[in-house]
Amino acid sequence: MSQIHFHEDFYIAILKGSKIQTARIDEPVPNLGKGEAIFSDGRAIPIEIKAISYKTFDDMDAEDVQKDGFHSKGELWYALRTFYPNLHESDELMLIEFTCIHQ
Repeated sequence: MSQIHFHEDFYIAILKGSKIQTARIDEPVPNLGKGEAIFSDGRAIPIEIKAISYKTFDDMDAEDVQKDGFHSKGELWYALRTFYPNLHESDELMLIEFTCIHQ
């Protein structure tokens, strides 16, 4: 079962289903199927990893931004640069789409 690590700030968005995608760089490719969202404060949410695709930030559209739980491309860029300070808009991102499994 794959685990995807998140900052605790994303817990509610993932739990409520407003964040159903995450953009990553230089991380192992998770397996499709059941997984876990693990948060920096120790909480976890069971998830289903649905799809993996690759895009540059330049190629991301409004739907990608919304799936990632952000209102604008600028907000998403700010968040990505927080986690990946050397990221360039032309770098390839791994987009992991998932859904929360409510138990």
